[in-house]
Amino acid sequence: MSSYWRNDNKIKISQTQVSVPSTNGQSYSGTAGQNGRRVDFEIPPTIKFLDGKNSYLQFDVKLAVPVPSAPPADYSPTRLQLDPYIGGQSVIKNIRIYSGNRAVLLEEITEYNAKVQIQYSYDSDDSLRKMRALKEGCLMNNVENRGTLGTSISNLIDTHTNPYYKPVSVVPASRDWGTAEDFLTAKLSLPIHTGLFADGGDKIFPVLMTNGLFIEIDLEDPARFIKQLDSVNRNRRVLQNPVFHGVDAAGTALNISNAVNRTEIFLGKQNNMVSVDNCPFVKGERIGICKDDDPHAVECNLWTTAAGAAAYPKITDISMDGGYVKLTLEEFQNNNGGTGTAATTNNYIVFSAACDTHRVQVDDSVTQIIAKRTAYPATCQFSNFEIVCQQVGVDPRYEAGMMKKMREGGSIEIDIPSVTNYKYSLLASNRNATVNLAVSNTRVKSCIIMPSDAKVLDSADLIGGLNTTYSEEETTDMDIALHSIRSGQVGIIDRLTSYQFQIDDKLVPSRPIVVSKINKGVSIAAQPLIELEKALNQAGIVPRSFVDYNRNFLIGRAYALNDGVANLNNKTNQLQLLYNERSAAGVDRPPTHNKLLYSFMFHLRRISIKGDSVVVTL
Repeated sequence: MSSYWRNDNKIKISQTQVSVPSTNGQSYSGTAGQNGRRVDFEIPPTIKFLDGKNSYLQFDVKLAVPVPSAPPADYSPTRLQLDPYIGGQSVIKNIRIYSGNRAVLLEEITEYNAKVQIQYSYDSDDSLRKMRALKEGCLMNNVENRGTLGTSISNLIDTHTNPYYKPVSVVPASRDWGTAEDFLTAKLSLPIHTGLFADGGDKIFPVLMTNGLFIEIDLEDPARFIKQLDSVNRNRRVLQNPVFHGVDAAGTALNISNAVNRTEIFLGKQNNMVSVDNCPFVKGERIGICKDDDPHAVECNLWTTAAGAAAYPKITDISMDGGYVKLTLEEFQNNNGGTGTAATTNNYIVFSAACDTHRVQVDDSVTQIIAKRTAYPATCQFSNFEIVCQQVGVDPRYEAGMMKKMREGGSIEIDIPSVTNYKYSLLASNRNATVNLAVSNTRVKSCIIMPSDAKVLDSADLIGGLNTTYSEEETTDMDIALHSIRSGQVGIIDRLTSYQFQIDDKLVPSRPIVVSKINKGVSIAAQPLIELEKALNQAGIVPRSFVDYNRNFLIGRAYALNDGVANLNNKTNQLQLLYNERSAAGVDRPPTHNKLLYSFMFHLRRISIKGDSVVVTL
């Protein structure tokens, strides 16, 4: 007899976690500038029912600086960490999920880390950022390392609670920093942002019906996920760097003198530079001194006695003296080559030359004194790769009933939200571009286009975010410079004037979306953000924050609203881009970077299981 208070059709379930290790090895190494490895997983059909939302990828990672004796012999250590915005997610370049017999591709996401950059840039608040820092290896801004000179907030300055290396309160006397003892092994637990896993909602996937799952993960080039601190980088938030106080505690200037040897530099107390723990430099790191408002054109032409020529002096000790942080260096002089420049108190900053070595003469800002570094082969070691599967156990009678229905000709149809990345190239010289988005998806929710930087960059550029990378903002009164450390994984606006779609032979919206104000972080415009908000909502990404509207510039279009879908099969789908920016004086401002457009089409895909066959419908 049925009861009003009891559901007679309820199914008893249980949940257990099952660890599935990678099948092609447990340890993987990588070197910046080289393509990453591939990691394979086989989820067996004995898992039966998989709760993808609560399953996750887990691994250990340990970073390392280049070996100093490797050619060229002047590699110096610097603090390294994973991408501060998406942490361990930056390690994954592509992901493919097959049925267990590898005959049917159920889901594939290329440039997976760029897709996660979209999610973590816009679906973000303090609680989510803290959770991602705990589990996924992302970084948070640290109060103890906070800047005091009015820069924008950086999450790449933490020297106290960084999960990738130990804090340094006492500098080792017998060795330089950068050994295995200094770096930590970080254990990361990552939700897998695909439709079959974290992005699929509360759906339970019947793994037993697809004979298991086979998952391939392509790892990214380490140069694209290993990063240097902002607080030692003259290309990102210049005023976040330690301020030059003087050659002594009294603040004496570093005057130009070829004959006077120096071995000490004192750092100002700005930016909380009040202890050895707070100092972002490490023993063995090479440093330079430059003007705070013109860091590349006005740099002290330091010579070292050891080199007998222009070079960057090496730190031999870091200590406190007279209430100031003191850097003890190998013997150096401030040379007058190219007229030189004298460093005065509170007007110059100290930066790391581990990745950034380019120096030009002060008198013409062109003649090269020291060549640019073209490689910084930092390494990483991955171990204990595994997918922790959340297995759902159901009543055996339910499972038997389902199998009986399948044998009698029944089928299972599962709709999962997914995304496909279609790529299109765009030259900087093409200033009135038409991009035909050739898609045939029948149930599309929205399109989010990321115009990524396609410039060829070396490992030193990528790790240090040097001035060869895209300049995200030109706010001379705040950050002075803000070059990208996420080249190829975020969108760049690059002097775009407006954009408009043509869908099913109709221009939508009816007037172009003007984005001129957004260029280089000068201002903000409402209309492109409203369009992007609709596209994000349709894609299942909750738009909680638009702080990265310019640092990760995106073009969005929702094809339907209220969780609706659109059929784009045999319909025109075109993006029109206009680059026609000019200064207030009428000077032409052309785009400067070639771009690769990542067109992420968020859609529903249907997985139909009938007998032994599995069919995927887009």
